[in-house]
Amino acid sequence: MSTDQGFPIIKYTGSSPLEWGRMHGEMFREGITELAEIRRELMLAKNPRLRSKLEELATAQWDASFAYAPALMEEMQGIVDGSNLTRLDLVILNNYTDFRDLQLPEEGCSTVYVLNKSHTLSGQTWDMHKSAKDYLCLIHAPATENAPEMLSLSLVGCLGLMGINTHNLLVGVNNINTTNARAGIIWPLYVRRLLKEKSVTNARKYLEDAPVTSGHNYIVSDEAQGEHWEVTPKLFERVGHVDAGSVGHAFHTNHCLGPKVQEHEDATSSSSTTHIRWNLLEKLVPKVRDLEDMFSLLTSHDGYPKALCSHFESGAQDPSFTCGGGIADLTAGRGRFWRGCPEEDRNYKSVDFHLEAGHFILKS
Repeated sequence: MSTDQGFPIIKYTGSSPLEWGRMHGEMFREGITELAEIRRELMLAKNPRLRSKLEELATAQWDASFAYAPALMEEMQGIVDGSNLTRLDLVILNNYTDFRDLQLPEEGCSTVYVLNKSHTLSGQTWDMHKSAKDYLCLIHAPATENAPEMLSLSLVGCLGLMGINTHNLLVGVNNINTTNARAGIIWPLYVRRLLKEKSVTNARKYLEDAPVTSGHNYIVSDEAQGEHWEVTPKLFERVGHVDAGSVGHAFHTNHCLGPKVQEHEDATSSSSTTHIRWNLLEKLVPKVRDLEDMFSLLTSHDGYPKALCSHFESGAQDPSFTCGGGIADLTAGRGRFWRGCPEEDRNYKSVDFHLEAGHFILKS
């Protein structure tokens, strides 16, 4: 049984990432413990052979992540300390879908970027195992010497699922299934690392050489331009973009678009809804004009039960539900994060935000 965390806003205070993490871990110790256990059970139910390899794989991912972004891993160590769990527990919580040979076929999200004459819009749904919904949160991290202030949609105990910074750079991610997984960095750390940058142009170089564990599509977007990158341990490919000075849209679901990446796609593990959602986006994205249109798109039940806001459970595979999402108008410096479905959930919650004097102002 899960404990509803209430979609909290975790506002970091203190002088170091280690202190931030300890505060996070101490405040949400019960929820982090529950979620770590849920995700361990999901992993082992899917692939019991992982049991003897968990410590080895988690250590390799921890070490690779620390080498890549030590300050962010100090925050992770703080969560370990504050929650009284182990590094293994927290790596599983953050990166369980990327462990070698583990596939969760129904994991899937939809990412969208729209640039028109009046607005620059970006965002995504967050579709994952329905057990995660009660553990969603927002992390509000202050600016530091090396990073801007940022907001991250996350899970308690997790560094971040997607987010935006005060430079109006939004980073999102959705799963693709590839065959070349190897122990590397945990992907929530990668999202937070990209959010240190000021623009798509600055972030691009980090999309070309990241030692990731498994394949994902990343949306990186700012007021001027937006790009989708399929990044795997062995190769990377830009697969959709709207360039600065133009208008248009780009989106992604959960099947590989890049010709090079497609050669390594595990199509047998692809989300059963990915092509359905792609077709819906082709139909509906051209109608998006402003932030409320984007919210309506990503909470749409067109094509239900296999909709963009999905509550589909096949019974034969791991269930994927739209647990939440995030959107932003990067021209206006405002947006929204939400948990659940505004039509289907009694415990639906949302947080609107806007930029004021270079800082995020939040309103539940």
